[in-house]
Amino acid sequence: MINKDIIINDILIPSLRRLYEVDYLNIKYGVSERNICARLAHHMENIMREYDTKHGYYIFRNCYADVEYNRMEEGRLKYHEDREKQRKYMVADLLIQERGYRNLLAVEMKRKGKYDGVKKDKERLADIVSLNPPKSHHCVYGTLVGAFVRYSENWVKIIQFEDFHGHGRQSQEMIIINYDKGLNQLEQKCIYKPCS
Repeated sequence: MINKDIIINDILIPSLRRLYEVDYLNIKYGVSERNICARLAHHMENIMREYDTKHGYYIFRNCYADVEYNRMEEGRLKYHEDREKQRKYMVADLLIQERGYRNLLAVEMKRKGKYDGVKKDKERLADIVSLNPPKSHHCVYGTLVGAFVRYSENWVKIIQFEDFHGHGRQSQEMIIINYDKGLNQLEQKCIYKPCS
């Protein structure tokens, strides 16, 4: 069974660590967010397959890490319902999903210093992790977990979103990578802070 802890601790965090180990120059040189998401998706798929092999069962067999994915079952455009119950077109930066069935993880990424759309990204993550069925047909809801990832040359911060009694909200913040340019080392600790 796939749960939030597996998605965050065994897939997302190791994928971000690998991104910094393998693709650090892309981050350092300010390569586009789309490239960073694509590289993260690449590492996620590899880590999902490694997880299955290590544990001897295949919980991620039908799962993919997709960038800028905008379709639901039968090829319909992907929508979510906002807090005002308005149906909104949706393209997530990155999803781990069983295509056409369910989203396990929705990720929105922003480089440090970029503020356009941050509030909407966080609201959308809260909306799509909610277990409350939307009033509109064919809208995304019930995503297992959401993550707003803020990254820079020196650190990665994750704000996690999950459902609480039918309402999506921030559940915790964590800093997982501190990069020391002088020592050329990654400090790979998780520092968790519950959201109140």
